[in-house]
Amino acid sequence: MRPELGKILSAVLLAAAFAMGAIVPVKAQTVADKLTRQGDRLRFNYRFQEAMDVYSEAMELDVSGLLADSLRIKMRNCQMALNMMEFCATPHVVAKQRFSRKDFFQYYPLKAQSWRPTPNLLDQGEGWPTYFPKGERKLYFSAPDNAGTRSIFYTEATDSLWSAPRLLGESLTSTGSEVFPMLSPDGNTLYFASDGLYGIGGYDIFSCKWNPGTQSWSEPVNMGFPFNSPSDDFLLMDTDDGKYTLFASNRETSADSVYVYVLDYSGGYWDRKSVSSREELVKIASLETAHDPTRMDMDSFGGRKDAPGTTRLYSRKIQEARDLEDSIRAHAGDSALVAGLSARLSAVRRDIEDISADFLREGVVQMEEEEDNVVVGEGLSYTFSKHAMGNKMQRMKVDKPFRGTSYRITPIGRISQDNDLPPGLVYQIQFASSFRPLDMEAVGGLNPVYRRLPPSLKYAYYVGMFYTYYEALAELNVVRLCGFPDAFIVAWLDGTQIPTEQARKME
Repeated sequence: MRPELGKILSAVLLAAAFAMGAIVPVKAQTVADKLTRQGDRLRFNYRFQEAMDVYSEAMELDVSGLLADSLRIKMRNCQMALNMMEFCATPHVVAKQRFSRKDFFQYYPLKAQSWRPTPNLLDQGEGWPTYFPKGERKLYFSAPDNAGTRSIFYTEATDSLWSAPRLLGESLTSTGSEVFPMLSPDGNTLYFASDGLYGIGGYDIFSCKWNPGTQSWSEPVNMGFPFNSPSDDFLLMDTDDGKYTLFASNRETSADSVYVYVLDYSGGYWDRKSVSSREELVKIASLETAHDPTRMDMDSFGGRKDAPGTTRLYSRKIQEARDLEDSIRAHAGDSALVAGLSARLSAVRRDIEDISADFLREGVVQMEEEEDNVVVGEGLSYTFSKHAMGNKMQRMKVDKPFRGTSYRITPIGRISQDNDLPPGLVYQIQFASSFRPLDMEAVGGLNPVYRRLPPSLKYAYYVGMFYTYYEALAELNVVRLCGFPDAFIVAWLDGTQIPTEQARKME
């Protein structure tokens, strides 16, 4: 029987069972949970269309509705992945090294002591370091916004203090988290990761360009495959010398580690091609290192068996074996891929046995290194050096940001009886529209709410009264999390709505 006919028959039989009372809601919810997990396995194995079909089945059986939101997001991720298969890059991978998730960023080729621990003066959250090099006068950083979600802020040093941190724009702000913002060396491109913007799954890496005409950042662009995957991908940067691009990902690793990939920047990774097969996509996304002996310093592995090069070679082989074991577990459902990975693992284990035998015969000098001098990959085509963390931020005076007080969130919302706007330029947040008037229970506890009937004869609902764009932007996520994810900012001039971009130029 063809798979498509099998799915149709299963759906018909399932519907019949419901009609006859053979499957109770509790059983249906159990099946929905099982299907969701099956869809997750398919999605992480790059079987996006199959995953969408399974998620759709789970949606029909989700009688409680508890899975609805997450299933919609996962189906959206799958559709995005299918779309991005038309624009895959094939970069040259110089190096691929696994590190602990707690300190991988310290191996990036950045200024020493530039990463600052949290909490700090800019970020009162936990678990995400702040990149703040000494002497820097302009700073992009991730921190919790007024709604408690992580967003990207900008602040600039003046004569006596730093300006009040402000968000970058609506398109760069989501109800998820935006983390690890990094500028390109020329300052014209901003890279960051988000799990709330339209992506493939988990954290995706985005880029946006600075527009000097509008003095704002462009709409963020998803970097696509292989920079992004169904797992978490983040912290992309270009080196100052223009040679390399680095980014991190937890694809094919355990939960407590990440890979850091080093790509040849001159390899033309902006050239894209369409990929039609799942096998080719998996190969591209695996980002295997192109081992080239002509680019390796073989002298580092020569000489006596107690040379540091042999110790490093042994450590590298151990790490390679662990990586292959993780990959085999991650692709357990793909027998063809697992067979190839298992063959490579057997070869690596034989190398480890040979080196171990040499150690036992001739001995080896174990060299302990200070944390600030840890070197990984020495003698290969790329060397990772670990930098020490910087001190906690001190003596940093930051201007206090404006906190919007023109609305509240109460158990029951309230529709304002006065819809008049003050003269001059003001902003509001539009959160809903409807052909019929909404009642107080439908406005998510927002208070007061302004209701107007535009020429379209469709009621529009607004909240707040703000005198700068950034005051409204600071409250946008708060409104979105009240149940209105599509809320956006509108501008008024003397009671007439004008384009927001025009209003920002007038400020």
